[in-house]
Amino acid sequence: VTGVQTCALPISYFLCQALPITWVHETPGLLELAARMKASFPLSLGDAWIAATALQCDAVLVHKDPEFKSVSELQQELLPYK
Repeated sequence: VTGVQTCALPISYFLCQALPITWVHETPGLLELAARMKASFPLSLGDAWIAATALQCDAVLVHKDPEFKSVSELQQELLPYK
């Protein structure tokens, strides 16, 4: 099992690199926006960063997390709940 996990990591990395992903790094502006999101909405710290990143990138956040429901300024597409 350990050998399988070790081998799978590089393959997963290269598969991710092949996807049309835009990597977003932290900036002072993103930090400030995440802090405002955390202070204004009942979001976890991680969700505040996710919401701030989606807002800053003018992206649609596709999710099924009920915490984001209160963030009306966020473009959202809800996935179905099981």
